[in-house]
Amino acid sequence: MRFHYISPSTLPSRAANSVHVVWQCEGLCRAGAEVSLYAKRAMADAGQLRAALRDAYGVDHAALHLDTVHSDSSRGDNLRIARHAVAAVRRAGRGEPILSRNLYAAFVLAVLYRTPLLFETHQLETGLRKRMQQAVMRSPWVTTIAISDHLVDCLAQHHGVAPRRSIVLHDAAPAGIQPVPAAQRRTRLAALAPQAEGSWKRVCGYFGHLYPGRGIEQVEAMAAGRPDCLFLVYGGTEADLAARRAANRLPNLHFMGHVPHPVARELMGVVDVLLMPYQESVSIGVAGHDTARWMSPMKMFEYLGAGVPIISSDLPVLREVLQDGDNCLLAAPADAGDWLAALQRLDADPELAARIGTNAHAQYERSHTWTRRAERILAAAREL
Repeated sequence: MRFHYISPSTLPSRAANSVHVVWQCEGLCRAGAEVSLYAKRAMADAGQLRAALRDAYGVDHAALHLDTVHSDSSRGDNLRIARHAVAAVRRAGRGEPILSRNLYAAFVLAVLYRTPLLFETHQLETGLRKRMQQAVMRSPWVTTIAISDHLVDCLAQHHGVAPRRSIVLHDAAPAGIQPVPAAQRRTRLAALAPQAEGSWKRVCGYFGHLYPGRGIEQVEAMAAGRPDCLFLVYGGTEADLAARRAANRLPNLHFMGHVPHPVARELMGVVDVLLMPYQESVSIGVAGHDTARWMSPMKMFEYLGAGVPIISSDLPVLREVLQDGDNCLLAAPADAGDWLAALQRLDADPELAARIGTNAHAQYERSHTWTRRAERILAAAREL
């Protein structure tokens, strides 16, 4: 099956949408599709893009064909990608499945040309884009892919009408993640992060941006309350890192900065505890966008795959995937004492910690790889 994937992304970049798009395409290829990916490339020379994706994401699949545009300006990127992709898809003719995360391309194809397609959306649009989003998701020949049950409900409330046809596909993680035996973790971690050397009771890892609502304040509070534990924070923009480093001088808290995604996944598997302290309002780094009600964080599924015990904020949307005491421990988002109590619970009950990690990895393998998600996408495409 040849498959068209129209993205809103610049590749490579640190933006979550670029990570999602690249890995979903890789999953589609693993599931047997020949994928044409439409995106903006960050460099002028298209010949450099494949190697750049391999370095940034660890993805290099022969069945993934890169059909990209480039501009030195970021203004109008989505329109630029859409115009290029629509022309390419129209040349290919009807009959080949289309998945669009690009709203402009989805609108032109589905509403103006009445082309059957899958439309994936991760947010509630406003202004003109809101009217376009509604028109697309109400088209009879469109299936809307939402990343959570809560997003389907939010779309219906936001537009006053539900998508005509929808499926919920939570985000995912790359296939093939294998847990590291607990006895080997510290040695392997120290080779990647020398700060882990020593007699730390636990090494806790946080991975992701430092935007408002990501809960980095809870990590800082935990570090202050547990000087016998090491806290490693990976990710963040240079500006955010500089601010956090200047404000924090704790010897057991280190802001490690950005690392490539394959390295981040390796690190996730060799810490003792993974932290996911989302707050009740969560920024994606874009003014006015709060995703706390409907988010499906990719790192949640990478955490599950690592087979390491997770402490997560207890938010309704996360409970679509997480279950306290089974595949994680849940804590009140803004209650530092609750987070410290959860860590103490893992200290006191090694069997619980091991069981949580085992259950998390089993759920990842069963339901939450990009390949599993791709199989459901391809099944939905056959029904268009």
